[in-house]
Amino acid sequence: MINIAQLLGYPAGSKLLIIHADDLGMCHSVNRATFIALEEGAISSASAMVPCPAFAEAAEIAAKHPQYDIGIHSTLISEHEDYKWGPVSTKAYGPEMIDEQGHFWPLNTMLHASPQDIEDEISAQVAMAKQSGINPSHLDSHTFSVARPEYIPAYARVARRFRLPFLMIEHWHAYCPPDDPAKAEDVIVDDVIQAPRTVPPSSLEDFYLSILNEIKPGLTELIVHLALDDAEMRAIYKGREAYGAAWRQQDFEVMRSAKFKSALHEQDIQVIDWGMIQSAIQKKAEASQAH
Repeated sequence: MINIAQLLGYPAGSKLLIIHADDLGMCHSVNRATFIALEEGAISSASAMVPCPAFAEAAEIAAKHPQYDIGIHSTLISEHEDYKWGPVSTKAYGPEMIDEQGHFWPLNTMLHASPQDIEDEISAQVAMAKQSGINPSHLDSHTFSVARPEYIPAYARVARRFRLPFLMIEHWHAYCPPDDPAKAEDVIVDDVIQAPRTVPPSSLEDFYLSILNEIKPGLTELIVHLALDDAEMRAIYKGREAYGAAWRQQDFEVMRSAKFKSALHEQDIQVIDWGMIQSAIQKKAEASQAH
């Protein structure tokens, strides 16, 4: 597997961090906060939920700002009670994938689609994003729905077909076929960190500052969930605290804070993005073909 630090020109023992915002396109509030954070450099990356109601708005903004690092947040569940979405593929899915209203199921445990259906739907989402003007930098997974032995190879195949690096940790990667020649070229993320559901919004700053002390050499992704504490978010989350309106507003504020940025510098953490990885992999492939 690739040593991404050396591939990007950093010393082998560097601490590399992608500061990544999930759920772009979910709703207007998420879009607004995420694009402010991208513009300010408070986050280095985001990924878009193609099936969601505010995806078209996100895609329109992203197409005008190709400098933003935006991937595809492959989406296979619809977790909210009254704010729903479903597949973008024209394929006729059965109850293994969708409910009677044509929406994705609200929980990963209710998803029983075949690996082929998973591959087809994620492919359709990437294709729609590209058609909408997004030049995706990577592929990842909403609520880690693909993190099952039977789904991981399908997820990897989609990413490779579209030449996208993809969020993959070693444990997941073990389920990719060992005889797959592309496996050796995959970028493995050493650690993925996000605040546990049990952390209240008032403690999020302390959580994020503490985890910066624990970042190890290698590639780490810090996943945050940005939005504004507004009427739209409060209506979607209906008083639920984890990942809700106040939580996301706090994520937004901490990532933008001088205290967080200072801590990154003090810990000698290099903030990178998926586009840098994508570009380095492509250059490496072109160099090997030239020989």
